[in-house]
Amino acid sequence: MVEMKEGLKPKNFRRHPYGSTSRHSETETIARNVMVILSRTGNEFRNLSWEEYKEERLKDGNFTESEGPLFDKVRVVGTSAEAAYLFCPTWLD
Repeated sequence: MVEMKEGLKPKNFRRHPYGSTSRHSETETIARNVMVILSRTGNEFRNLSWEEYKEERLKDGNFTESEGPLFDKVRVVGTSAEAAYLFCPTWLD
């Protein structure tokens, strides 16, 4: 894994992860949604479940079930700062 600064939290990944390893804007949006949800539900990295993602996205509005397969591809970004960095090295604020 990549050596990261201590104390990074999901809130540190505020901008959109343009140019991610996915090279897919919809997947980048789902990854960004994961960080927004983690930021407002404790601001700690963890393995976010589909059920919690869906519940939080329903609160946000504009949720569709088609987010599911994309969520499965990027859910790992929420597990650590290193995982988020590896997904998109320019994501940090």
